[in-house]
Amino acid sequence: MYQIIAVISLGLAIFGVITPGFPATEFVLLCAWSSAKGSPKIHHFLHANRFTGPVLNDWRNGKVISLNNKIFSSISMLLCVCFLFYSGLNIYFIGFGLFGISISFIWVWSRPSHV
Repeated sequence: MYQIIAVISLGLAIFGVITPGFPATEFVLLCAWSSAKGSPKIHHFLHANRFTGPVLNDWRNGKVISLNNKIFSSISMLLCVCFLFYSGLNIYFIGFGLFGISISFIWVWSRPSHV
């Protein structure tokens, strides 16, 4: 089960990197947690990778999200909000999306920026 979670969350993290407004950091953290329990190969890959390794190291050493990642994440969320309003979706879908983005925004900025 942990391997399945690791693979799915890694795929969602990759999707989040290329899709504005879709989170990546949270899925990298989920993948790291689940791969530590079920897939040493994926776990080693994440920690050795030049993109995810520093993020995971910061998280392991104090649950830190760097200021650069916070800013990038906030810009991505702002773009997603713009897409939501431009999309012409039903107001309930927009409200649901804004609620999720707000929770993510608060969570990201509530984490420390340095160890």
